[in-house]
Amino acid sequence: MTINITEEGNTITAAFDGRLDTIAAQQISETIEPLLQHADRNIILDCGKMPFISSSGLRIFLKIRKEVAAKGGKVYLKDICPDVQQVFKMTKLDDLFETIG
Repeated sequence: MTINITEEGNTITAAFDGRLDTIAAQQISETIEPLLQHADRNIILDCGKMPFISSSGLRIFLKIRKEVAAKGGKVYLKDICPDVQQVFKMTKLDDLFETIG
C-alpha cells in the first residue's frame, strides 16, 4: 500500500494504491498525518487503485472524517471500486462519506 498526497489550492488529495488491509493500515498511520493537520480543507480520498479495504482501513477513513468534521473541512471518496463500495454499504458507512467521480 502506498499513498500519494498532493495539494492544489484548498484541496488535498490522498491517492491510495494497493490493498488497505490490517498490516497496511498500521504502516500508513503516520503517512496520513498531513491530512489530519490540514483537516480544515477539502480532502479527497482517491480509491481508484485500492481494490480492498479491511476494518482497520475503515478505521483510518473514519479517523480522517472525524478530524475533518471537527475542523470544518469536507472529505470526499473518489473512484471507489465495486468491492470497496460494497464494504462501505454493508457497514453503513456510505452515509458518512460523499462520493465523487
